[in-house]
Amino acid sequence: MKKEFYIISVFSLVCSIVHAVSGCNKTLTLSNETLVADLNETCSWVIKSPKLTTIVVQVTSLHLTNSMDSVRVVDGDTLIASYTDLDQSGDLLVSSNNSLLVLASYSGKGSSPRNVTVSLKPQAGGGRYTDNGQVKLNGTSLPQNDSSPVYFQLIATKGQQVQILLNDSNLTPTPRIAFYDGLKPLPDKLLVELGTYSQFFPITSRTGAMLVVGKDIDQQEFFSGFFKSVSSGCDIILTSATMSFYMQRPKIETQCSIVAVPRNKGMTAGITSFRIESLNLCPNESVTIYEGHSQYDKRIAMLTNQSSPVTPAIYVRSEKGFLIEVNLKNNSQCSNGTIPIVLSGMYSARPACGKTLKSPEGTITSPEYPNLYPFNANCKWNLPIPENSSTFVYVAMETAALASNHTLRLQDDTGTALWKFSGDHLPSTDAVVNLNESNIAQLVFDSSAELGQGVGKVSKGFNVTYKMLRCGGYLTSPKSSIEIPERIPEGESCIWVISLPKSGPNNSTNIVQFSLSHPKLSSNSSIVVLDGGTSKSGVFKFNSKQSQDYLSRTNALWVKMMAPTKVKLSYNTYSCQKKDQCNNGVCIHPDWICNGVDDCGDMTDENNCPINSSKTGLKTYLVVIIALMSFAFGVVLTIVIPAVYKRCRYPNYRHLQDLMEPSVT
Repeated sequence: MKKEFYIISVFSLVCSIVHAVSGCNKTLTLSNETLVADLNETCSWVIKSPKLTTIVVQVTSLHLTNSMDSVRVVDGDTLIASYTDLDQSGDLLVSSNNSLLVLASYSGKGSSPRNVTVSLKPQAGGGRYTDNGQVKLNGTSLPQNDSSPVYFQLIATKGQQVQILLNDSNLTPTPRIAFYDGLKPLPDKLLVELGTYSQFFPITSRTGAMLVVGKDIDQQEFFSGFFKSVSSGCDIILTSATMSFYMQRPKIETQCSIVAVPRNKGMTAGITSFRIESLNLCPNESVTIYEGHSQYDKRIAMLTNQSSPVTPAIYVRSEKGFLIEVNLKNNSQCSNGTIPIVLSGMYSARPACGKTLKSPEGTITSPEYPNLYPFNANCKWNLPIPENSSTFVYVAMETAALASNHTLRLQDDTGTALWKFSGDHLPSTDAVVNLNESNIAQLVFDSSAELGQGVGKVSKGFNVTYKMLRCGGYLTSPKSSIEIPERIPEGESCIWVISLPKSGPNNSTNIVQFSLSHPKLSSNSSIVVLDGGTSKSGVFKFNSKQSQDYLSRTNALWVKMMAPTKVKLSYNTYSCQKKDQCNNGVCIHPDWICNGVDDCGDMTDENNCPINSSKTGLKTYLVVIIALMSFAFGVVLTIVIPAVYKRCRYPNYRHLQDLMEPSVT
């Protein structure tokens, strides 16, 4: 059925019915303005509007005084409303063509005046549709400067639901198309409202009827779509901020869907988190999840009967929503009702993942930490950058467990990754990243889906420490030196990480050789050097000499200085050849050899040491103590123990010298 829309005017029909008199037939033609009052008898009214229009009836108030009273509205040969309650108002009725029949029947005299107040108006097209049909609105047919809403009432086949899909539109920012569950424009029944840049997707009523309202449509705009009746319970639309959902198995082979509508009107940017908590698929059946509402949107995952019945939380942008498309087969195992619920789950709207940070240092954790992080998350933390200063970002992973294809990265204002981490092992060094005058620094966590994959593995995520610095760096050159620049204010810290290649030429192992020079240390001077590349590495202990060469155990150093410390650390690469390495590959320091301490960790540095070597590490006083203890132990074994034994066995022995005489038994 095709209708052209044309809004003429709005009229009011006030029916005050106080007496019932049989025999009354009248016709009301809606023209420029018509007012009918004082209807005081049982009567049938034929309401007509111009050709190519339909009639909108709004029941403002309806008060009957007798249980036998009734007001009925007939559209063609279909009864679309029957009022017998004594008090009822608020209904909205739309005709399928340009005529309606209103039948008022009153029995006897009521105790109070009857009152029926309705508002009638013709509209160009719009109308009432049943079972299926094309819904179309073309603004060229509308009168100028008339922004009255246009109503479509869609009625599904008995026992089914209404589903509509728009397929074309041209809307400027002002017009909106609202879809309501049921036939009234009630706020709590609003399913979704589409506008200029809205994406089309199947919209399904929860009941057997839907109201579509075109708002503020002008002559340059239009929209069109097709509606049909679909099986009840197969297609579901989710509109609340938090809601559980489930899908029952239909008795036929079909394709069903669950749609969470976009939530962007009047809301700040956010995310929708959902999870599938049970999944019961038969062979050859599948579930496809999209971020958005159509097959052209980003596909997050495809699930089969081989997939896990429970998924981790899945994040989608609130302005996109999500679509769960379910392809069901006519499988005997499934159709006999043994698996009545195909899937179930829940979802909730949440604030955006990530935020703008104000503190120059702090801790960031993955979403849901320390629980499993969500799938398809994209979280951004904006770091504060001091004005008019070159800036470094220090990043230290405290805990880390990410899937191999999920990352945490630091990026600049161009989106270029300056540092990236993935995997489930802590990095061997912390990061000190130079922003190179970028005015934006973002830490970005990405657990996005890969096209064509199922719901991927997730893990426990991360706990990362960040700190904004005015000085510092990540040094990889073979030799260099570091110190705090003069411009750094007192009390501020600078952090450097020195990281050399682990291996050198000819299978050599590289470590760091460094020295410190500090002509003057004040009471508030501070320097920390750790033997390794992270803040968890062991601390170096320095002697009182102002300048001495030190060797690290690994190929990295972690250095922190606090202004106004006047210390200069100079380093170079110290390479160990294969013959100078422990069996485990650690470089043997010259002072480790035969010092009595297992510095290598595998005793390699204590092999082949001479017994009388001065480097055995055994002190002279220890030798004396051990000799005396050995002598005393010998005396106990040869004299004291026999005496005690004989005394216990022969009570007549009284003196120590008896021990030297032969015993008689």
